[in-house]
Amino acid sequence: MSKVSRRRALGLADVLIWLAAIVVACAAGAPSALAATGGGTAAPVPLSTPAAPAPAPVPVSAPGVEPASPAGGQAGASGGALASTLVESGDLSPSSPYPLSNSGWVFPLYPLASVASRSWWSLDQGVDLGGSADQCGQHLQELAVASGTVVHEGLAGFGKWAPVLLLESGPDAGRYVYYGHARPDLVAVGTHVSAGEPIADVGCGSVGISSAPHLEIGMLPAGASNPEDLPAVGQTSGETDWHLLSAYHAALAASPAVQAALKRTDGVRHRTRALRRRRHGHRGHRRGHGAARPALRHRAH
Repeated sequence: MSKVSRRRALGLADVLIWLAAIVVACAAGAPSALAATGGGTAAPVPLSTPAAPAPAPVPVSAPGVEPASPAGGQAGASGGALASTLVESGDLSPSSPYPLSNSGWVFPLYPLASVASRSWWSLDQGVDLGGSADQCGQHLQELAVASGTVVHEGLAGFGKWAPVLLLESGPDAGRYVYYGHARPDLVAVGTHVSAGEPIADVGCGSVGISSAPHLEIGMLPAGASNPEDLPAVGQTSGETDWHLLSAYHAALAASPAVQAALKRTDGVRHRTRALRRRRHGHRGHRRGHGAARPALRHRAH
């Protein structure tokens, strides 16, 4: 090998050694350099210890839904003990056909089998509900929704027998509840009654401003001091409706025979509607494919 070739080989070796040294130095100091410049992929940050899971929310009953009673509900020993306590305290009449609901009310109409279904109820100043076939008088009685005192009878538009009950127990103690379109009243003003005790009958005929027998039950606004200061339309009817629906579910739960009858009635209604739909569809097919049904003419009442 010539001297020139030897010098070139030594020079190339020096360059390779120098480059290798630079590479090793860069590899050793890369993390700090990258961190300083903000580039590259940062080292993984240790995750903090996972927090303990939040406790499951306690179910809260929506308005109008009666929650299931634990461990067998009111039919169990605890329910019987509670009912006995309420009877002993005077909050629940021993002759009450229904239990107190979770809202603190007893359903205000008896017997339950004669009450029109929920779909027939309507909101007004209070809530309108009644018999499935316009039952009235001794065939459909009005019950105290909670223990209290009948403080007034007779309301404009609701008849001279309409009682007003001042509640003395439960979450609505101090509130007035009125029973519109009643006739006759069954207790005198000043009488203390327990929940579930009869206080009036649903009036037959037109009692007050009414076209058919029914009960309009409503709550006066909180803080009302005059039992004749009735609420405006929609002012407290939603609150009343929630109480009624809760009490209705409690009454149904205590009346298996009524539940079965309602299911049979609903089944008949569904089958009738399905039969009508099939008949209408068959007629439409006979008139022609896609033929529109003739408009129905409604007779003026």
